[in-house]
Amino acid sequence: MGVRRAEIINGLRWSVVADALGLPAENRQRGTYPLITEMVASDFWKQPAGSWSDDTSMSLGLIENLVSGGDYDDLMSRFENYMRFGTNTPRGELFDIGRTCAHAIRNYAINQFPARQCGDPSVHANGNGALMYLAPLAVALQNDTSVAHRLTITRNYTMLTHGHARSVVASLIYLEVLHALHQGQALPAALVSVHELLISTIKDMTLLGELSTYGALFSPDFAQTKAGVIRTSGYVVDTLLAACWLALNYQTPREAVLAAVNFGGDTDTIATITAALTAAWHPDITVDTKWWQQTLNHKLLNAHFEVFTAKFASS
Repeated sequence: MGVRRAEIINGLRWSVVADALGLPAENRQRGTYPLITEMVASDFWKQPAGSWSDDTSMSLGLIENLVSGGDYDDLMSRFENYMRFGTNTPRGELFDIGRTCAHAIRNYAINQFPARQCGDPSVHANGNGALMYLAPLAVALQNDTSVAHRLTITRNYTMLTHGHARSVVASLIYLEVLHALHQGQALPAALVSVHELLISTIKDMTLLGELSTYGALFSPDFAQTKAGVIRTSGYVVDTLLAACWLALNYQTPREAVLAAVNFGGDTDTIATITAALTAAWHPDITVDTKWWQQTLNHKLLNAHFEVFTAKFASS
């Protein structure tokens, strides 16, 4: 069972919209800024309304890599072009890139590390930078029936920018949940099945040990966690739990994205991941037309989405 063209495009558009809505509130504390309900400019980054960030830019690089059938070096080269030349950006210029991703790209471009060794393996390098760009990989792997192979590919792509096992496990959870949602599971059921799947499939004891770091996510009453307890930092555990909590507690992608944007913290990335989850769970709820029309550089976005769906959509 593949993913329909309309479903893929809708999910990609929701993610871009969420990124653009969240950018103006990035790194601001919850409750300290006016409620965001529409596209507004980013004062901190000096970017106009509708601008999207590195979350989308690096996803576009991944889309190019997957469509072309490129290897890991190919993707790192695309990331380098993004960082050096502003490729795949709203207005042809770089204005935002995460520290860990930038470090990995320098490892590739300057230090000439092998691609899969570019991600920092330090426990202090567990930011959400891999989570933010990986959603298209779930679509590309949708018809891969080998769980072990899907996990290996996800691990490899993660380690291009984030080398610690905790970040790898976050990606495994996220992409396998997306896989389950694309197969028609509801998010609560997907969390249960993915937890069981990972426990039974992961053979690497370091990865298996890190799975417990996400234990709260798999608790039966996780959705009932009080909002004040949910952390919204760029730490990969906080980001994944926040996005899943938002997706569980709001009925539509629109509601979940607005909640993410106004939740404070790493709003653009948390909103982007929340959008991917809710759009996959509710594929028939189409992206808000006004918001989508307000995002920048549709020519670039649509060109990427068209070739991606041409290769990976089921119909």
